[in-house]
Amino acid sequence: MTMFSVIRARAGAAAVVIGAVSVLTLTARPAQAAVDPANCQFSYNLSVGRVAADCWNSTGSGWYLKLTCERFSNGNHYYAKGSIVYGSGVSAAQCDAHISEIADVEIVNT
Repeated sequence: MTMFSVIRARAGAAAVVIGAVSVLTLTARPAQAAVDPANCQFSYNLSVGRVAADCWNSTGSGWYLKLTCERFSNGNHYYAKGSIVYGSGVSAAQCDAHISEIADVEIVNT
């Protein structure tokens, strides 16, 4: 084995290692922080169409409460969004109880 073939073998091995590390670097992404609805306590006041979510979030990421409201007259939907909260806290939203009812409640992570 000549000196040139030893250098070429080492260079080839280094290229394989660099290639493997770059594949790992490209595929490994940090997990996105998100509020788990299981960590929320929901309060409802259906007489006014209001929902509040009190959520615990240790990551400090942003989230808000989103209601889907369904109109009595034609069944069309519109959305009511609560304030954005960073970390733990309360976000509340309200459908107009005179013209609609709450069709869905969702925690949206920003």
